[in-house]
Amino acid sequence: MHYNSIAYIFVENIKQKKMKVTFLGQGFEPESIDSVGNYLLKLLSQEGFHTFTGISAFASEAGIAGLSEYIAYAKKNFNNLNLIVGIDQEGTSKEALFEIFNLGINSFIFYQEESPIFHPKIYLFEGKKEIKLILGSSNLTARGLFGNIESSLLVEFPINDNEGQGLLKELKEYYKGLFEFNDPNLFKINPKVIDAFVAKGVVPNESVRFKRYSKINSDNEKPDNSNIEIPKRTTSKIPFGFRGKPKTNKTVARILKELELPEIIFIEPGSLVWQKKRLPSSDAQQVSGNTKITGVLRLGDANFIINEIKIDRNTYFRDEVFRNLTWVSEERRNNSPLEVAYCLFNIVINGENLGIQKLKISHDPDRISDQHNIPTTVHWGAKMITYLKENSIVDKTLKLYFPTNGPIYKMVIE
Repeated sequence: MHYNSIAYIFVENIKQKKMKVTFLGQGFEPESIDSVGNYLLKLLSQEGFHTFTGISAFASEAGIAGLSEYIAYAKKNFNNLNLIVGIDQEGTSKEALFEIFNLGINSFIFYQEESPIFHPKIYLFEGKKEIKLILGSSNLTARGLFGNIESSLLVEFPINDNEGQGLLKELKEYYKGLFEFNDPNLFKINPKVIDAFVAKGVVPNESVRFKRYSKINSDNEKPDNSNIEIPKRTTSKIPFGFRGKPKTNKTVARILKELELPEIIFIEPGSLVWQKKRLPSSDAQQVSGNTKITGVLRLGDANFIINEIKIDRNTYFRDEVFRNLTWVSEERRNNSPLEVAYCLFNIVINGENLGIQKLKISHDPDRISDQHNIPTTVHWGAKMITYLKENSIVDKTLKLYFPTNGPIYKMVIE
């Protein structure tokens, strides 16, 4: 009985979920899958959380614009979205603050005139069942979230974990005025407050901020008289949506009418990432006789050129276009692994807005070995297949656009 009791307790402890701490490193390799930016995009897109609180020393226009549509999407699932940013050392621009104001969430500037600078980076996701907390060095800038060499910790624990709750209590007690939004040095973000700090000379415009924190600064170039050799190093990629906000192509989101999906919205296209001319009948789901429909759009190279080089269909879609999606492995019938993700597309065909469609994307690494196979496909789904059977898109041109600054891709067929 004694040994059986010990064994029973041991098994129960294994089954009980405990606090988990994961290191998030980024910028030290060409592609940082575990960047803080990727985790923020993923967690803001998930259900199960009711409150998000982000605290960052600095923010840039590109960093906030890149998160904006994910935050807009999170409004459907979260009850509270909070953001606090510092403005010391010209680290946050006027444009970034207006981007934050346009998010329409509970947002503040923290500023004190005393010499200590405001420098924390805290991203807290609270749910009824679990807590996820990111603590580290990543600011809300494009490079801070994806490109810079940064170190952070992801702390995850169930809501009933005593050790985790103790850590959360310490955090909230230390920054009590921030988490309760009543610190005297918090300023609610609005145009009047932004203009006041700009007039005070504390908040610069984006070009000044970028110039201050960029290594590329032509005004400060000095002759290099040293004899030290510095090796060239590949830097981490920054997603399309975080590479600066297009000045002439702002995101537009307006409700047209109620449908099966919550709403149809019009998304202005961002960067063109792929084009397929003269769609074949197999992609268009138009077949005759006893031929079965494929149900998919094949993502081949289609002679699409970027920087004078034809894309590599084996890696381009999985590792570039859809790299920020949540990919999971599935088992095929022949035990071959298959990667699957789901993506939101705003589909427009011949000017008709079909709204936001959630479509499945599959990637089969085993098909890469055969040059004639296409490893990545978009699955049209039952609703779109029905539409395509009744509205032929054979021989039309399909254009795929990366999100302007959020999670929704735009697919235009004309």
